[in-house]
Amino acid sequence: MKSLCIIPCWNEEDKLSNLINQIKNFDQSKYIVDFLFINNGSSDNSLKIIEDSQISVKSYETNKGAGYALIDGLKIGIEKKYDVIVHLAANGKMFPQEITKFLEKISKDNYSFVHGSRFLNKVGHKTNPLQRIILIKIFTFIINIIFKKKITDATCGFRAYKTSVLSKNIDLLDKEEFYTYGYEYYVLGKILKSKDISFTEVPITMNYPKSGSYSKIRTIIDWYPIIRAYFLSFFDKHNFKF
Repeated sequence: MKSLCIIPCWNEEDKLSNLINQIKNFDQSKYIVDFLFINNGSSDNSLKIIEDSQISVKSYETNKGAGYALIDGLKIGIEKKYDVIVHLAANGKMFPQEITKFLEKISKDNYSFVHGSRFLNKVGHKTNPLQRIILIKIFTFIINIIFKKKITDATCGFRAYKTSVLSKNIDLLDKEEFYTYGYEYYVLGKILKSKDISFTEVPITMNYPKSGSYSKIRTIIDWYPIIRAYFLSFFDKHNFKF
């Protein structure tokens, strides 16, 4: 099973060195994982740091959006015939070594879509800001009611899935409305709504810094496309082909 880990990056120079060290120490003996940074028009030293690391990188001159980068990464995964796609953040909040948890669920238990949750163990959200924990739990509760599914973390971006789950749906997904933060949550909504795609969560640790900015998602402006994407995934008439 060959996997591609897509890592969108925009102005993360302070966090990249630690992440790159973790990637280089990733145990490839169980699962083969290729890592691909997608530099989203960074104006700091992010691109140079990645290039110096000799980890694969694709770079845009301007920021095209996190969703655009992930869709582009999916296209690359399809073109190069990867079996599995993994999403990982470049901001240091996710740990590459935990990718194995996702791949085990796919290879051993034959799940098609595996989603990370910081709330499946007691320490997964230990460093998360209290107000963010409360907001995520309320939002997750609402998503559970709407989709009639039981998930514990509706906003986590750490995930892995069989490439075949989305390869037949690329025309539906490659739209400008999904180029920011909507893409990931539209997909998750469609997965939750589907009766044909096997889904599960795995416990992960979401590590937030003790000080400074912990997210580029703006509370009102960027939460709107996330909420809209969930509702769109539920109410539109498109069904994922699988």
